[in-house]
Amino acid sequence: MKAWIALAIALVGMLGSGGAQATGRKYDGNELLGQCQQYLKLADSEPNFDRIDVGMCAGFVEGVNSMVYFYNDVLKKDDKYCMPYSVTNGQMVRIVVKYLKDNPKLLNKSNTVLVWSAFKDAYPCK
Repeated sequence: MKAWIALAIALVGMLGSGGAQATGRKYDGNELLGQCQQYLKLADSEPNFDRIDVGMCAGFVEGVNSMVYFYNDVLKKDDKYCMPYSVTNGQMVRIVVKYLKDNPKLLNKSNTVLVWSAFKDAYPCK
């Protein structure tokens, strides 16, 4: 089990920032905000949205949420959040966009950390 946790943390690190050096891209809040704003254009029936950015945002947000849910039993209490099962993908994206807009000084952080922080902020465990 510990090997799986280590692998998951390594993969998240690669997605969040480590893989950026290999590709020359920065996977941070600036990029994530732009991608998720494209998702909201689609969700709000606005024209001219970028389909790739929509998919990147939706997949990444759901991926972080699924990873946290999968490892919930081994996470420290401070690392957990308690999101209701009824929350939709669209709601998750809106939570992330609001968090990013409300915290512009954090946009240079890893997108993984920012999604996780947005959910912890929106759905703290009681």
